[in-house]
Amino acid sequence: MNIKNKITLRNVIDSKNNNFNLIRMFAALAVIVSHSYALSLGDKSLGALQDLLGVSLGTIAVDIFFITSGLLVTRSLLVRTDLKIFIVSRVLRIFPALIICVIFCVLLGAYLSSFSLQHYVQDPELLNFIIYNSTIIVTDYQELPGVFYNAPLDRSVNGSLWTLPWELRMYVLLCLIGVFCVLLKKINIKFEMHSYIIVLIAICSTSLYFYFHFQENFHWFYYKFFRFSSAFFIGGSLYVLRKYISLNIKWVLVLISVLLIALFISKAMFFVAYILTMPYIVLCAAYLPTGIILNYNKLGDFSYGTYIYAWPIQQTLTTIINPISPYEMIFWCIPTTIFLAILSWYGIENPTMKFKKHFV
Repeated sequence: MNIKNKITLRNVIDSKNNNFNLIRMFAALAVIVSHSYALSLGDKSLGALQDLLGVSLGTIAVDIFFITSGLLVTRSLLVRTDLKIFIVSRVLRIFPALIICVIFCVLLGAYLSSFSLQHYVQDPELLNFIIYNSTIIVTDYQELPGVFYNAPLDRSVNGSLWTLPWELRMYVLLCLIGVFCVLLKKINIKFEMHSYIIVLIAICSTSLYFYFHFQENFHWFYYKFFRFSSAFFIGGSLYVLRKYISLNIKWVLVLISVLLIALFISKAMFFVAYILTMPYIVLCAAYLPTGIILNYNKLGDFSYGTYIYAWPIQQTLTTIINPISPYEMIFWCIPTTIFLAILSWYGIENPTMKFKKHFV
C-alpha cells in the first residue's frame, strides 16, 4: 500500500480509485462490535470505547456513514443535475435489498417465534413490521409476534434500521435544495445558490448539534436531526468546497494529535474535536492510501448488507447461545453476516442498480 503525501480533493473526487467501500465496510463491522456489548449484556450504555471517549464505536461508525453519504450523494445530484435520476438511484440502492432483508426477518421470526404459525401470521405486529420497515419513510418497527421475548436487551428484531429514515430525510432535504435551485433558474436567476445553502445548513446544524449535545433537557428529534444533518451536510460541503481542500497526511497526524490532546483535557473537548476533525480524516483515508488496498473495490460493496443483517443475526445468537459474551457474539456474527451481505450484493444490490440505465 502506498500513501500519497498531498493531493487536492478536486483532482480525485471523480475518481473511482478510492477506499470508500472499505471505509464503509469497516464502519459496518464497527457497528457489529458496538452492538455486541449492548445485545449480549442487555445494557445500551455499554459499548466499545464508550467509557474511554464518551462516544461509542457505533456512533462513530454511523457518523462515518453519513459523512461519506453526504459527500457522494451531493456529488451525484450536482453532477447529474437530474432529480429523477437522483431519486431513482437512491430508491434502487436502498429499497430492493431492504425489502429482501425484511422478508428474511419475517421468515426468521416465524422459525424462532414462541407463537404458533397461525397466531404469528394473524398478529398485527407482523403486518406493521412489514409495512413500516419496507417503506422506512416514517419510521422503523421493531417487534415481531413471539420473537426475542427473552433477549437480554429488548425484543427488537432489526434495531439498525432506525438510521435509514434519517438518511432518507437527508435525501429529501437535498432534493428540496435541488428543486429550489431549478425554480430559480426558471425565473432567470442563475446564481449558484445550492453551494451556499449546503454549507449554511452544515454550519447551522453543527452549531445546534453542539448546543443540544451539551444540554440536559432536549427533545430527541431535534438532537438526532441536527446530528445527522450536521454529518451529512458537512460531507456535502466537502464536495462543494473541493477545490479549496488539500489532502495531506501531515495534517492527518496533526488532527490525530489534536484529538489525543482534547481527550486528555475532557470528553466534552474530545467530542467537539471529533466532530470537526473526523470529516477530513475520512477524506484522507479514502483518497491518500493507494496501491494494493484499492483491490478491495473489485470485491464489491458489502457494507449495506452487513449493516442491515447484523442485528437480527446477533439477536438470534442470544437465543441460541445463552448466555453469550460480546466476544462470542462478534466471533459468530461477523462471518455469518458477511456471508449474507455478499449474497445481498451479488444477488440483489448490484443487479438492481443496473436498472438505472432504463431511466436515463
